[in-house]
Amino acid sequence: MNKLFEPVYLDQASLFWDYRIRIEHGYKGYYHWHQICEFVLVHEGQGTIVVNQQAYDIKRGMVFFFPPYQLHQVYADVSVSHPYLRSIFYTDPLLIEKQLSSFPRRQSRFADLWKGAVPSLGFDLKDKVQEMERIFEQYDQAYRCGRGEELEEITLLFLQIINLLPLSDTPDDGRHPMLKNGGAGRYSESIMRWIEEHYHEEVSLELLAEELHLSPNYISRVFRQETGSGIKDYLTARRIKQACRLLETTNRPVEQIGYEVGFDNHSYFIQLFKRVVGATPLKYRFSRTRR
Repeated sequence: MNKLFEPVYLDQASLFWDYRIRIEHGYKGYYHWHQICEFVLVHEGQGTIVVNQQAYDIKRGMVFFFPPYQLHQVYADVSVSHPYLRSIFYTDPLLIEKQLSSFPRRQSRFADLWKGAVPSLGFDLKDKVQEMERIFEQYDQAYRCGRGEELEEITLLFLQIINLLPLSDTPDDGRHPMLKNGGAGRYSESIMRWIEEHYHEEVSLELLAEELHLSPNYISRVFRQETGSGIKDYLTARRIKQACRLLETTNRPVEQIGYEVGFDNHSYFIQLFKRVVGATPLKYRFSRTRR
């Protein structure tokens, strides 16, 4: 399993910009998160993105927003004839919020997106995809001309993206014209919801299958088909993600935290944590709390 925490270093820049990156082979998706937010615009491709217990089809015109520390996975089925072509940028959400301060409605929209007030983190632009691609192309031209760090260009980028996303102006009314199907009726989403409720307990494929009234072999196969990963990988990622949160926000002993997130074996918890995070639980706690 690859490392779950992937830090993105801005090196004094306002954002990390990666425009129209084409992948034709060797793409291996895995669960991970970053310390800053991530925007993804899909120009071309097929596969699955898993975020917030929902699975979305990768296709042209999809935009994804991953808040800081949001567990997500991108699984792209790539080949020379079917590449994965996308643009990505990473930035601090506080910067976006600040730059949108003169636009209170758009700032409120972004705050809802960032802080979890909207139910979906994937958006199907439909007939607006070309307009969004022009926005990204426009900023890329400024970036290549050395104007990418100018506040005017950054503010324009944020403003246009937030304005184009299908977010409701009145989030409390329950109307969010966003992609809901990631899809509706996917077994993988039922599995992820069940894991969200039970990850801290003893979990077995047989118990999960019994709860969902399906066979163990079937749920294992369908989860991989729909998400590109195994149930065990998702369960491990969710447990370690919660362990990281507890290490950062509490003073509980490492052994207790391991037990609380579902690991009965203390040595195995430390070994697994180090393998997927890149540091022991104590070193991770020290590195995150000394900032």
